[in-house]
Amino acid sequence: MFIKNKKKILENNKGFTLIEILVSIVILSIIIVTFLSFFSQALFYSVKEEDKLTGINIAERIMFNVKQSDDIIDLLFLNEYVCGQNPLNINNSFSGDVDLEYKDDVNLFYYEVNNKEYYLDIIICSTPEERNLFLSRTHIKIYQSVGTNPKGKIVYDTFHYINLNDYE
Repeated sequence: MFIKNKKKILENNKGFTLIEILVSIVILSIIIVTFLSFFSQALFYSVKEEDKLTGINIAERIMFNVKQSDDIIDLLFLNEYVCGQNPLNINNSFSGDVDLEYKDDVNLFYYEVNNKEYYLDIIICSTPEERNLFLSRTHIKIYQSVGTNPKGKIVYDTFHYINLNDYE
């Protein structure tokens, strides 16, 4: 009789065993970790794209200011700035832009956007072929500071042309 009751108790087991609970916790943990890594990657990508978009906007603003600057256009008419030999560096030529700030310790201008500093590197030059077409190539690099290095990482890098025929 005792053996029959024991069999009946084992057959009437309606709860979960410890192994079933552990397996379900492991499966649930794997699913949660997968989703958490997806969200952290999405956040990282979003921040990276925000920096790139800010760099694009700053580069477009710089190009607008270069084309509006009579001093820079006059320099391009008066001198030949040959790429690789004597390019024109205009990193510190934008003092008229009210949002542009100057940092004395690194001797560079920068924009501060979303509590991040974006530094400028602007080179204008032309090859003989470009000069014959009255074009000046403008190379704009936007850097984001990393630690104490103002030019820590390139956020955006682009080339534009200034058509000097538009200013004659």
